[in-house]
Amino acid sequence: MYLDLLGFAALVEENPQYFMAAPHPSSDPTTWPRNEAAQRLAVFHRIVDSRISAEQPNHAMVFSDCAFGVFYTTPACADFAVSLMQEFLRAHIPIRMGLGYGTFDAGGTNTAFVRNSTVVRSMFGGTSVVRAVSAESCGCKGMRIFIHDSFSAAYEKIRSEKKHQFVPLPAQFKSVSCEVNFVDRLDPEEIGQLAGSIQQMARSVKAESQHHYAETLDALSRMIGKDPERNRET
Repeated sequence: MYLDLLGFAALVEENPQYFMAAPHPSSDPTTWPRNEAAQRLAVFHRIVDSRISAEQPNHAMVFSDCAFGVFYTTPACADFAVSLMQEFLRAHIPIRMGLGYGTFDAGGTNTAFVRNSTVVRSMFGGTSVVRAVSAESCGCKGMRIFIHDSFSAAYEKIRSEKKHQFVPLPAQFKSVSCEVNFVDRLDPEEIGQLAGSIQQMARSVKAESQHHYAETLDALSRMIGKDPERNRET
């Protein structure tokens, strides 16, 4: 699973002062300065850390405004992605994910000091990593969980009544033809709360970013079996 925090680059440009400061003595996000970019990054890391602690992926790599989670089974990966998406939306944090299936190798992480330079190295890779990134960046907009065809094929082989639903996209985007229904196990009240969170987030962003929220609400309508076009007409 690859996870990306949406809109963070623009926030940094609008709030550069925090990132021009001297190195921070504490890595605890709760102590970070209060500007919008720093606050959003702090909540992002708090939620990621919380879900990692609760669901324990086999590997997790977290840095800046993105993260990778690796599971040895596709159901565990899908469960992790859905719980993350729900928690991020409740916290008004816009994110997008991609799921890929394939090989993975963790080469290790280390920090070294070379003369006046600090070198932080994280070595990992595999086709699952490449495919998850490709799914997240397939071109579709919004706060959604896009599925690489490799993951879809592997997930279909699992026989379980607890599997998440996959919703077909209106059109194929690269190697992505569907997305995870992240509300299929929620009751109507909970779904309404998530929709309200998306609408509330939309009211605070600029016009050029509104399409992300419109696309998210359209996808949510398809997840609950409604026609987005008919909803807009009514």
